[in-house]
This record gives sequence, C-alpha cells and structure tokens, in this order.
Amino acid sequence: MATNVVIGAEGLRVRQTPASRDALRRASASKDVVDAETVPFRLLRDVAVALRDAGGSGPYLQDLVRGGGLALDPPRRAARDPALERRCRDLREAQEAREYAAMTEDVTRSRRGGGIRMSDATRELGFGAHVVTLMGACFLAGAVAGRSIAPESVTVQAVLGAVGMFAALMVEALLFMLRDAKT
Repeated sequence: MATNVVIGAEGLRVRQTPASRDALRRASASKDVVDAETVPFRLLRDVAVALRDAGGSGPYLQDLVRGGGLALDPPRRAARDPALERRCRDLREAQEAREYAAMTEDVTRSRRGGGIRMSDATRELGFGAHVVTLMGACFLAGAVAGRSIAPESVTVQAVLGAVGMFAALMVEALLFMLRDAKT
C-alpha cells in the first residue's frame, strides 16, 4: 500500500517533552540528542526500559511521550502535468462562460423589430379604453343615483357620479396590479 507519509530510517520521531529531556539526561545521552526538537521513538523506549531496569523507579514510556505527539513530515503534493493544468483551466473557463450565458440569456434576448409590437400596443390601448368606458359608465350610474335621491340638486348628482368614477378607478387599479403581478 502506497502512502505519502514518510517515516525516516530511524522510525517514528516524537516531539520532546520536559519528561523526555529529563530521562535522556539521566540516561547520559549526548547534548545534541537532549536539545533536539524530536527524538526517535525507539530511543525513548530504550531509555525508559533502561532507567526502569537500572533503578526500578524509572518513568514509563507513556509518561515520556505524553503531550509531545508524533512528528511526521507533511505529505508532499505530487506535481501535476502542465498540459493537465491547462486543460482544467480551459474547462473551468468554458463552464463559467456557459453559466454566465445561461444567467444572462433572458436579459440579452432582443426583440425582432426593435420597436413596439402591434399586439402589445393593441392590448394596452384596449385596456385604456376599457378603463375610460368603465369610469364614464360609473359616473353616469352615480349621477342617475343622485337624480333619484335629490332630483333638483345637480351638486349631489355630480358628487355621486364622481364617487362612482373613483370607485371604478380603484377597482381597475387593483385588477391591473393583480394582473401585472401574475405576469
């Protein structure tokens, strides 16, 4: 099984702790080993066994390595082929171009004539004529209602006609907003 973690020829290395430095000093290790940042795991194991065998009160191996942790070389990233890098970059650019085109598709779509289509103008004119006709009919209905309430007062007839016309305008505005919200 291939791995990208390299363990040196001396085996696993362990980070030094105060307990491991003290044990190495007691075992008469060289100053270079005592002051090193990491030491081989096998060396610490041998020191712990030797100190326990010599005096019987030596430290256990787990006491020496507690808090230190393993010192492993970080994995090295394999170099990628430049042709593969270029291909990946081209594919990313093409994907971004497709996503942008899909995102802006309805924004950049242009109409054929460049101007107003006749069907749009006819629909809007028909809606305007409908609103004006309805407002006129509601004014007349309000005026007729005013004539039946107060036959001699033109003011009451005009006010009731204006109220009818205003009510029709509000209803049409509400219907226009609802229709526009749907589309």
